[in-house]
Amino acid sequence: MLNITELQKEAWQSFETSGLPTTRDEDWKYTDLSRLQALLGDKWWQVAATETAVDVTALAIPELDAYRILFINGHFDAAGSNIPTSISFTPLASLMQEKPEKATELIQHQPQAPLNNSIIAANSALASDGACICIADNSHLDKPLYILYLNSGGSNHLRTGIQLGKHAEAEIIEQFSGNHTQAGITTVVTALRLHEGARLEHTRLQMEATKQYHLGRVEVSQQRNSSYTLHSSEVGGLLSRVDIVSQLQEPGATSHLNGLFVASGRQHIDHHTRIDHNAPHCISRENYRSVLDGRAHGVFNGKIVVAKGAVKTDSAQSNANLLLSKEAAIDTKPELEIYNDDVKCAHGVTVGQLDKNQLFYLKSRGLSGEEAKQMLTFAFADEILSKMNHKCVRRFVEKAAFAKLPNITDLEGMLG
Repeated sequence: MLNITELQKEAWQSFETSGLPTTRDEDWKYTDLSRLQALLGDKWWQVAATETAVDVTALAIPELDAYRILFINGHFDAAGSNIPTSISFTPLASLMQEKPEKATELIQHQPQAPLNNSIIAANSALASDGACICIADNSHLDKPLYILYLNSGGSNHLRTGIQLGKHAEAEIIEQFSGNHTQAGITTVVTALRLHEGARLEHTRLQMEATKQYHLGRVEVSQQRNSSYTLHSSEVGGLLSRVDIVSQLQEPGATSHLNGLFVASGRQHIDHHTRIDHNAPHCISRENYRSVLDGRAHGVFNGKIVVAKGAVKTDSAQSNANLLLSKEAAIDTKPELEIYNDDVKCAHGVTVGQLDKNQLFYLKSRGLSGEEAKQMLTFAFADEILSKMNHKCVRRFVEKAAFAKLPNITDLEGMLG
């Protein structure tokens, strides 16, 4: 087996051979990374973090009762963390020093993995820290585990691995945030492993600063009768691309992916998802929505693959998109790839503006035109956010998302 240095060198060589993805690559057809080099330079990965202080209180979710693991500018902050003794936690930086053979399992680049790209290879080579977490068999965390990644610009390369033992249950909230004006980039991979009967509720909040690039990936591997639910919200950043790869490896596994992205100005947000049904009697549900204003551009590509032996698969995918301006655009592509007949699969997509009949109805009931637009926009997006477990998390995302939209003038009134 390669040691850490050799492994990272090999990953970097893979990146250098391929270079940054371009719009000539089918999976990157609508996401142009050429602006990355224009903004950060040819050595974008080496952008130094600024000395600007990070205000944790201003960026964290208020009133959230949770255990916390804090990373600032790509490095673990022990003083700002509150980690339960019931889990096994090691920062990746420490694991690479103390148990390099275990670290290689997490950071090793897998060229044949679904939705693989050169950014993942670069992250393998550059990742300097992250959370390595093991939750023992039959353990039930009494509070959410809140992993907070904050930055003040510059480059942040993170890789996190989380393993749930048999019949373990946990709720994990990952948040990526900054309130700086510096340009920078975050690359991050979160690898999740769910053993038999494990249950994980996973909330992922991308709320980066206005000039930050965010290139992320979530890998989920599920064993028999395990359950995974994702609540993904994309609000911040100049350009964001997140790949979700869900592998249902044994019978009875279930996966629910809920996603919302809200963009304005010249933001670009791209979500690629892939759910592999590799075993019989598995269930997946996918529901993504976008609200786009200004000259924002959204991309959604959702693919469901049903393997030859995966009989009795039950899968459904939905993507709905609301364009609030004539300049906003969405490129959406739902896909099904099925290799046997004994399945139940469906997908659908809609793209449109606010319904004139609904607007007329609300105005006929005494609402102004602006109030009617606000109510319909809020209701459209909140279909996704209402699935979140914690009211304080939901309100936090609602405020961040809808404060960006010029049509929303009475946010507090709608939130109540």
